[in-house]
Amino acid sequence: MLPPVFAGWVNGLNVPVVLDGHDRLAAALAEGGRPRVPVLSRAVGAAWAALCSERPVRAYEERVAALEEGLLRAVRAANAARALAGALEAVAASAGPTRARPHPGGVPAWEAAAAAYVPGWRPDPDG
Repeated sequence: MLPPVFAGWVNGLNVPVVLDGHDRLAAALAEGGRPRVPVLSRAVGAAWAALCSERPVRAYEERVAALEEGLLRAVRAANAARALAGALEAVAASAGPTRARPHPGGVPAWEAAAAAYVPGWRPDPDG
């Protein structure tokens, strides 16, 4: 039993990126396994969730208001309610924005830190 592989969600790439467990992931995939991979992300803020929920709620209200009276109205309203619930669940489960901050000291400090960490490393001269 191995610890899980941890990934972090990166909005700019729209994919999870492995943070810990690269070797465990490679070994599991080589053996035909599927390791557990919890994906860490920022929670969606209430204001953002409310903003993203406005359009599906408005569409639901318009769809239900346009339904004609009768037996099919209840069925179609129930289907519309399920679709709205799915849309709102997707908003609540989405990842919040990824934050990035520049390295203190800029590019020269980053290159010095990389060279100190990996002896012999040099920045790419082509940039």
